[in-house]
Amino acid sequence: MLFEPEETRYDLRWRMLGTPIRVHPMFWLINLILGWDGAMNPLGGGFPSLFLWVGCVFVSILVHEFGHVLMGKLFGSHGYIVLYGMGGLAVGSNVLQRRWQRILVSFAGPGAEFLLLAAFLGLVRLFEPHLSREWIPYVLQMVKYMIWINLFWGLLNLLPIWPLDGGQITRELCMAIMPVRGLSCSLGISLVVSGVLAVHTFMASRGQPLIPLPYLNFGSMFMAIFFLMFCISSFSALQAESERHRRWDHDEWT
Repeated sequence: MLFEPEETRYDLRWRMLGTPIRVHPMFWLINLILGWDGAMNPLGGGFPSLFLWVGCVFVSILVHEFGHVLMGKLFGSHGYIVLYGMGGLAVGSNVLQRRWQRILVSFAGPGAEFLLLAAFLGLVRLFEPHLSREWIPYVLQMVKYMIWINLFWGLLNLLPIWPLDGGQITRELCMAIMPVRGLSCSLGISLVVSGVLAVHTFMASRGQPLIPLPYLNFGSMFMAIFFLMFCISSFSALQAESERHRRWDHDEWT
């Protein structure tokens, strides 16, 4: 699971739509690092492109977390937003009694990103004839960034991997089908999917993808490490859950 980071004196704070928002300084640092190589290569555009990247990430992740929070508010749960690292947290938005409500709250984050991307592309198409030539390269760069962040990251977030939104949805569905072993089942699914993707992205970075499908032909060491971390986390959580069941079974019969 993802945990809320400790507060610092450098946190940026404000309220929007009645929701407290806090941005941890690591959010800016991590996303500057993520965007550095792409922006600073000879064709990357330099510092303007780097700042565009950070701005697109900031807006997209904020909208994502607002998707969780606003959906939670519809059902009576009042959360707040913390942006940290590569993403963010909608703390308290999923504290709900009904399973279907928790599933909708989990899906609302990626769903909000898809809507944001559609709205952004619609605005670009609307104003494209009125753009001056010097603005066109920056707008095209923003389109590239917004598609990557809101479509690719959004779909990635829906994979059945803990602690992504898709992993939370998978947990709810598994526990609905198997109340006792559902949590272990969802962790097992997370372990397998993240492990396969870790191997795939590592091999794809060397031109030999494990899954030979065109739209999955992506890979880098960063993505491989990203999925490997989720795989290790899922394995550790599965071990802890299995140990809890063993203790429970032992206590029940002794």
